[in-house]
Amino acid sequence: MRALRLFPVLSLPLLAGGCLMLPVVEEHVYSTCHALGSSDWDAHVERIPDHHNRPVLKPTLLVSGKVIVPSGGYSASLDLGPVQKLDAPVQQILIRTDPPGGKEPQAPATIDVRGRFPALKRYGAVVIRCGDGTMAIIKPVPRES
Repeated sequence: MRALRLFPVLSLPLLAGGCLMLPVVEEHVYSTCHALGSSDWDAHVERIPDHHNRPVLKPTLLVSGKVIVPSGGYSASLDLGPVQKLDAPVQQILIRTDPPGGKEPQAPATIDVRGRFPALKRYGAVVIRCGDGTMAIIKPVPRES
């Protein structure tokens, strides 16, 4: 009987908060990698006009390379990944590959990929990743004067 009297008192904090907030689950950073290989990677920082075409020049990391996928129906793109803060920051660039929908298998294809990302003040390296594997390490990362 005494426990029934304490129940409303113990449940007041839950009512006062409205509801319980569940933790936010972040989207998976690393996705499935369908790439068979890659080559010709380049990364450098240039100062380019901001998106409003004003005379303000923003440092931008430009990354390009080639990704080999199983068939011509696949798509590939680059995405900004996490930064590893070691002695000098190491920026991860993620290759995103999407398989074709319902197409018959074809011969492997090479896709040119490029990405523009906000630049850090300095880089120890840029690491190109696909899935949980490393495709390339680019260092040094030169800056335009």
